[in-house]
Amino acid sequence: MLVITLPPAPLRRRALLSAGMLGLLTACGTAAAHGSRTGRTARPAAEIDPDTAVRLRELRATQALAARYDAVSAAATPATAARLRPLRTQLTAQLAAFAQPGPADTASVSPTPTSTLAPAAAPTLADLAAAELATARGRAADLLAASPALARLIASVAASGAQRAVLLGGRAPTGVPLPAGGTLPAAALAALQAALAAENAAVYGYGVIGARLDRSGQARATAALAEHQARGLALQQRIAAAPATPAAAAPGYELPFPVNSAADAVRLAALLEDRLAVVYANGVQASVGPLRTALASALRQSALGALGWSGTGSAFPGLPERGAPH
Repeated sequence: MLVITLPPAPLRRRALLSAGMLGLLTACGTAAAHGSRTGRTARPAAEIDPDTAVRLRELRATQALAARYDAVSAAATPATAARLRPLRTQLTAQLAAFAQPGPADTASVSPTPTSTLAPAAAPTLADLAAAELATARGRAADLLAASPALARLIASVAASGAQRAVLLGGRAPTGVPLPAGGTLPAAALAALQAALAAENAAVYGYGVIGARLDRSGQARATAALAEHQARGLALQQRIAAAPATPAAAAPGYELPFPVNSAADAVRLAALLEDRLAVVYANGVQASVGPLRTALASALRQSALGALGWSGTGSAFPGLPERGAPH
């Protein structure tokens, strides 16, 4: 038997399928590049990195959001300011991520000072929640325009915004279904197989989780179980339409730790959702178009699931190399 391990942080396309299994519960008894750096004069960043314009838009959107947090915190009670502080810290980390140039860049992207974007009137917490959701929706176009690696970052940041919106009292966004069937590139197909393997493991895990919770907790676990079963079925249908053979569920899975109490069950539920987010983040990087949008939505839903169980969010759900909880 194998034990739970995280999937590799940087995406490797040939590892997508194994990431789906190894990132969650591991099945028991189953098989489961730089340009030359010479002395030539550096070109403008926009010529070197086609993502520059996308990164700048994302940077400015995040700066505007940070300015709203600063305005609320400046006028808030100490208790409210303390509540907002960890959320604002997440935005600081995201600003740094968008400001960082890619490995082939020779020019930096400098963020505009946040204070120049401050709104005229201090928004309320409800305004902040609405701004978070609006900003997350606004990232959708950049998600499709970005390179694979940047798209993975954008999808994660959007999922983080949805978490903050819920923590501020906003309504969770609805999911986006997988697009209709058709032939898929090998990398995208591998990403869907990895997601299916991960969903199969999550279904098993939630069966264990529900047995250790009280009536209220059991209702939440049952709802989560139904959601993961529905996601798995949708993945099976999309893979079959590729056409390809969907990965079968394993006959059994080994849990990462004993689940003997309600606290253990809650911990396992949060872990499953965190690691599902990793699988879907890798899927975003391996896909394009409507499929990328749908996998980014699944990443967001997993991030919200993790939030529901743990009560805490992350600056980068699904990106363990950036310090996301796992």
